[in-house]
Amino acid sequence: MFAAAMGAEVSVLSTSADKEAAAKQLGAKNFILTDADSNWAEPWAFTFNFMLNTADAAHKFDMSTYLSTLAVNGEMHHVGLPDAPLPEIKAQTFAPNGCKMGGSHIGSRPEMFRMLQLVSEKKLKPMIETIPISEEGCATAVKGVHENTVRYRYTLVDYDRAFPNR
Repeated sequence: MFAAAMGAEVSVLSTSADKEAAAKQLGAKNFILTDADSNWAEPWAFTFNFMLNTADAAHKFDMSTYLSTLAVNGEMHHVGLPDAPLPEIKAQTFAPNGCKMGGSHIGSRPEMFRMLQLVSEKKLKPMIETIPISEEGCATAVKGVHENTVRYRYTLVDYDRAFPNR
């Protein structure tokens, strides 16, 4: 949503075909299903300037295949941080396109303000699933994350009902 709002041509890579409609709704021009064909990356070789990985399952990626889709001096940046180590990569993997990888946990305060300004200017709305904050609600949220059934983000609501004397 943000990249498209800033004018980027967005492609979404996913292992889940059921995410295509949402990806297009969020501004993706292309939807690439990475599990459908072992040669999915070939038509996309040397294409992407920047790849933002939001999945926390990068330890399951064939990293050389993903990196092969990056343009010369392209970057794969990880914000989805898996608990497991990334797959082993040979230095030669970076040679054909001179690509690089990076990662970060969270943006800076000035970046946050710029993003909020973009949200305001472009009238962007979040796509969330709300769950009442409670023992049951929190269990539902944790289970959804564990089973990969979450679409977008869970947002816990009804704080005033759960904590009336705060």
